[in-house]
Amino acid sequence: MTHATTSAPTAEQLADLLLAPDANEVVINAELAVELGARPARRLLAAAHGIAADRLWNAA
Repeated sequence: MTHATTSAPTAEQLADLLLAPDANEVVINAELAVELGARPARRLLAAAHGIAADRLWNAA
């Protein structure tokens, strides 16, 4: 029997989600917390925020 494994999104992928017009950070954080646990989810989301901020800064 084979099981499909899902890997955690990267910080870059999460930054893309955060920058989407219909992004809902509460939902993103909740889904990550279920998948990874609360503390790892917060760390990954913090990294994604840094990447998203850099992208916005460099786009200006």
